[in-house]
Parts: sequence; structure tokens; C-alpha cells
Amino acid sequence: MRSRICHTMADQERTHHDTHTTKPDPSSWDQLPIGLFAFDRHGHIVSCNESFVHLLGVIPTANLTFERCTSSSFNLSGAIRNVLNGETVRMAGWYESPDQQVRFIRTTMSPSFSADGQLDGGVGILEDATEQRRYEERMEHLSSLDPLTELYNRKKVGDVLSTTAQETVESRAPAAVIMLDIDYFKLVNDTFGHPTGDLVLRSIAQLLRRNIRKSDSIGRWGGEEFLIVAPQSTLIDGVQLADKLRQKINAEPFGPVPRVTCSFGVSSLEGGKTVEQALQDADEALYVAKNRGRNQVSSKR
Repeated sequence: MRSRICHTMADQERTHHDTHTTKPDPSSWDQLPIGLFAFDRHGHIVSCNESFVHLLGVIPTANLTFERCTSSSFNLSGAIRNVLNGETVRMAGWYESPDQQVRFIRTTMSPSFSADGQLDGGVGILEDATEQRRYEERMEHLSSLDPLTELYNRKKVGDVLSTTAQETVESRAPAAVIMLDIDYFKLVNDTFGHPTGDLVLRSIAQLLRRNIRKSDSIGRWGGEEFLIVAPQSTLIDGVQLADKLRQKINAEPFGPVPRVTCSFGVSSLEGGKTVEQALQDADEALYVAKNRGRNQVSSKR
């Protein structure tokens, strides 16, 4: 039935076209796994195959328009306007169909021309790339993680810090930067062995992640050192969060290790301070906390 309707749409439109037009009829290719479609110079769909209808979750009618095939991150209607200006358009994005099916769709569209060389519409293809995109996103996610703690790795949390720094400039809202280090971690490894040291690292990582906000980001900065980026937080907010985390760690058992503590250095991103300056301030504050006896929080504005 859909194929017959699509053919009817094409037949209706052809009565208004020059008989010399060479535009293909995608509705004759219903067995292909990719969506095929054609549209006239007014942007109206004049022909499509079954896969086009299936991928976009629309019902083929004589007045099917691209406005009904558009979602917030996949503006098919807007892309058609560029094609009708003579451009070839390649686009990809997440598309939510009217039946709530969400797919990642890639499309390529090109203008079509009549026998006398006049632009009379366009043709395009649609491809369901959902599985490929999800695989790519999974690989991107894994590449951003530290394999031992499953927190962000140094590069990723550094990228988050840079983005947050830019946002503080644009919004003039502060952000706190917290650097923490496990006290006497070498002694843990030497006394209990590296497997136990790894257990302590993983356990502290999980504890930290459980006790920060969803808007905060945390990563393993290196060795036994971690970095937390807390947007929309003042220096005082950062100190309060750091002390809460310090107390949580201080009270937590870590397998055979009778007691583990951490020292914290806190700085802030405000007043146009650079990422490098914020990191240096946090590192210097951490050094002060270590020198004052460890298991405490120090800050530098």
C-alpha cells in the first residue's frame, strides 16, 4: 500500500513537470535498505521508497512534506533549502520520529536538473547509522577513561577544565578546582603490595564519584592524585566539598589497610583566571596541606 501511495504522489507531481525531466523514481526501489527520495523545486516530496518511510516513521500521503521529517538535531527541512540553492548537502544527527523511535541518520542530498539544465528539485538518500554511532560513542567514552579507576583520564578531565574555564568567562560564574592526593600511598604499596594499592585507588575513586554532584567532573590526574572540577562553585564551596570528601575517606575502611587519608588543595576559576593558574594554585595549596601534616584541606584564591 505504501509503495502504491508513493507512486501516486509521484504521478500527481509529474503532471506538472516538463516531460523531459530525468528525475529518478525512488519508489520503485522498495527492497533497498537505504531510504531514497526525490523532491520538486518547491521542496515537496514527490517520490520515496519504503525505507524512507520506515526510517522517518511517517505515513506517505499526497501532501507529505519535509517539515514532518524534521527534529531538533536533524533539520531535514532546512537542509532541503540549501539543496534548492544548488548545494550538495551531507548531514547526520539523532532523529526522533513521530512514533518515538530514535535513530542516528545520515543523509546526502543533491540538486536535480531538467533536460534543459534548469534546477527542478533534488534527490537524496537516508541511512540508518544508529549502531555505528553508538559504537563510536562507546569507543569515545572508553578512550576518555582511566582503565584502573574508570574515572576520566588526565586528558579528558583537562578538557573538561578548559571548557569550564571558558564558561566561567562567558557566564561570569565561578568554578572550584580541587586537587587531592592519597597520603603515604607509597607506604601502602610497599606494605600491602600493589594489588592492595590498586584496590585503594579504585575504592577512593568510587567514593569520590558517589559524593560529588552530577554537574561535577572527576578524573585521575596521575598516580595517586585526582582532580575535581566543580562548576557554579565558589572557592568556599570548593573547600566545603573537599572537607566533606576528606572526612568520608578518613572514615572509610579499605580492606587490609587500617586507615587511608587524603590531602586537598582547592583553587577557583574566576576573574579571568587561566586553567594553568588555577592548576598551579591548587597544586600549591595541596603542597601546603601536605606540609601542615596531611589529611587536611588548604586553599589558594
